Amino acid sequence: MVKKIRAMLRDPNLDLKSKSFILLSSIALVGLFLAMVSGILLGQSFMANLSVFVEFLLFSILYYLAIFHNMIRQVMVIISAFLVFVFLPSAFFTSGGAAGGTPIWFAFSIFYIVLTLSGRLQKIFLVMIFSVVAVCWGIGYLYPETVTEFTRKEAYYDSFFTLLIVCIVMTMLINYQARLFRDENERVSSQKKEIEELNRSQKRFFSSMSHEIRTPINSILGLNEVILRQDDATEEIKNDASIIQGAGKILLSLVNDILDISKIEAGKMDIVPVNYRVYDMISEIVRMIWQMANEKGLKLETVIDPAIPSALYGDEIRIRQIVINLLSNSIKYTESGEVKLSWETQREGDDTVTLIIKVADTGMGIKPDVLPTLFDAFQREDLEKNRRIEGTGLGLSIVKQLVELMDGEISVDSVYGEGSTFTVRLPQKISDPKEIGNVSITGHTGYRNTYKCMFTAPDANILIVDDVKMNLTVESKLLQNTKVHIDTATSGAQALEMTKQNRYDVILMDHLMPEMDGIECLSHIREQDDGKCRDVPVIVLTANAAIEDMQMYKEAGFDGFLVKPVSGSRLEEGLIKHIPPEKIKKLGG
Repeated sequence: MVKKIRAMLRDPNLDLKSKSFILLSSIALVGLFLAMVSGILLGQSFMANLSVFVEFLLFSILYYLAIFHNMIRQVMVIISAFLVFVFLPSAFFTSGGAAGGTPIWFAFSIFYIVLTLSGRLQKIFLVMIFSVVAVCWGIGYLYPETVTEFTRKEAYYDSFFTLLIVCIVMTMLINYQARLFRDENERVSSQKKEIEELNRSQKRFFSSMSHEIRTPINSILGLNEVILRQDDATEEIKNDASIIQGAGKILLSLVNDILDISKIEAGKMDIVPVNYRVYDMISEIVRMIWQMANEKGLKLETVIDPAIPSALYGDEIRIRQIVINLLSNSIKYTESGEVKLSWETQREGDDTVTLIIKVADTGMGIKPDVLPTLFDAFQREDLEKNRRIEGTGLGLSIVKQLVELMDGEISVDSVYGEGSTFTVRLPQKISDPKEIGNVSITGHTGYRNTYKCMFTAPDANILIVDDVKMNLTVESKLLQNTKVHIDTATSGAQALEMTKQNRYDVILMDHLMPEMDGIECLSHIREQDDGKCRDVPVIVLTANAAIEDMQMYKEAGFDGFLVKPVSGSRLEEGLIKHIPPEKIKKLGG
């Protein structure tokens, strides 16, 4: 039995109230036994000894049921009731009333109720025990003949031994609870370390996953961009390539959603504001999404307020992600009619505006009772009706959380069966106050090649380091029109050999590589005694774009970073900052 009690007291699945009950009841049972023995030895009255014996017997039965029949919760209440309505009144009237040890047992019973019961039940029993105390004391005072009086000697002995027993019980319990709290703190501390390690492992996993997924997407989008640039390609080829480009960017957006939801939940999502051209962002969004609408026979209308400033300062990538998610969602749930994208701004100050984006559709709408859970992750409403519609249920959850991260607001108006309108309001700073003017983006009937090389630099030499050969091919082809001379290396070790032999104007360095990663390779380049590139600008190529990653690259000594999948324009923008000006001939674009 002792082993059973010890095992229960050490059981981490047992709550503190239950453990306190077991320990307190165990000690109280011993205390009752000692009280019974001391009563016999002190020659107390037969009724007093019989009362204690009956109480000990009943308490033992209840204790057995609690320990061996898993009835702790029920027995807690029964024993509390037993103490209040049987033990205390019986002890008071048979053991000297207020002159004996009963007042101490009253205090112990209150202590027992507070430790074992909780909530409303605890309050009820506390009210009852104080009521019983008042009744017993009142009867004893008004009708002294109802109380078995103790002699002076008996009263002193009884109160002394009762006080001794209760003090031992309370001391043991307090010491045990102190040890229990220490064990609990140690367990929580250990769990905290495990959670921290799990978070680090999760971060490493998603970082690796991001890198592995973005590598093939980089190849798809990069080589497809090369096809789109070709003047000798037929219109059919360019139209097909344009569709691939849009689908590839939607795939990238979906990958970003999956990675971002984990970052948001871990509190690791960052907002990275940049200057961006509003028209360029809107036209790219429409190019990405129009084919999806076209395949369903939907009209995709874009309305742009001419008063919008031509350039704003905010997180362009996240805004694009928000709008694409809303448009994709509207197209998926609209069978006929149109999807309308509206842009306008509301002036808030000299250099700030509220960017207002509306996505309206003529789709199936949303039931009023599901609106409260509409933005929950993995939530898809009206599944019976929408079972044939593909989707992860992540889109709207990502949208809401990204909007909130940018201190914005999102709202939805919907009539079930008629359509929905999502409205996003985002505070943005003004980079260029010049109004965008009257522009129109109505969709695509064919591919329009807008690519213009920013510069040529035939005398410039650059080194691209990446362990994936396909990435080297993509990046080299994307820079082909710049006429720069390109060398490539597939490892950090090979790059170090090449920097000993050649002087480069810029080095593009992949971060995650086997054996020697980009950060370690950069450190060796800077320390090469016989190296020719110790002071050459090095730009990191990475799939990691969080604030802490950027800070890490900056502290490592990189001169810039480019996020994969990287476009030709981004590559050109990165290089033009670091190639010596005398080697560059700017072409515009």
